[in-house]
Amino acid sequence: MMMTYQLASLLLVVFFLWSTSAASISGYIYADNYFEFYVNGQLTATDPVLFIPHQAVQVSFEGRDNGTNVYAILAKDFSDNVTGLEYDNTQMGDGGLIATFSDGTVTSSAWKCKTIMYGPVNTSCLDTTLHTSPFDTCRVTYYNYSANWYDRDFDDIAWPAAVEYTADVVGWGRTPGANEGINPRTITWGAAKFIWREDLLRDNTILCRYTASANSTVGPTDGGTSTSCVNKLSLLLIFLISFIRLVV
Repeated sequence: MMMTYQLASLLLVVFFLWSTSAASISGYIYADNYFEFYVNGQLTATDPVLFIPHQAVQVSFEGRDNGTNVYAILAKDFSDNVTGLEYDNTQMGDGGLIATFSDGTVTSSAWKCKTIMYGPVNTSCLDTTLHTSPFDTCRVTYYNYSANWYDRDFDDIAWPAAVEYTADVVGWGRTPGANEGINPRTITWGAAKFIWREDLLRDNTILCRYTASANSTVGPTDGGTSTSCVNKLSLLLIFLISFIRLVV
């Protein structure tokens, strides 16, 4: 009877560790101009450059090996917080976001994105024949959003789908020079798509989310054995050794 209880307890412990084991995931993110990246509610990476050059950022993190991983990204076009304009309030700029990860997750219209800063609301403010200065009349609108928008359990069902764009439409911006970061043109983006909201020029700051099914069969990009696979083999070995000790 005691052996049965011990075996059942051991199985429960192994099952818990198996179901919550971690997987090492890596990838690349490029945002025009800035991003903040969250995984399962934790801030994982931030873009080191607010404006230019336009560089890609390599990221690595521990994700869940079973169940789901929730990715959340704040992406921001560099613009004035009052006018929504760039380059000394002389013009509008466009945004863009693309990402790819070693677990197979890529940006696409399957993601959900919400605009939280939009403008200028009335583009006639740019007409200098009507106004002395765009700064005097161009204004943005801010939309409310939940402070916990990046949490695993946040309900994004009401958020609209992301809009896909081609690289020709978004562009790659100013190429980083030596020691200025990773040239995004050199990254193999695979099936990843540029995403944003409906207006590349006026949706200045957006929040995006995606829930990915954790896939323990996906290994690292170098073709080696994944950390998640090693973790599970270790758990199996621990169980077998413990089981032998119980029955012998």
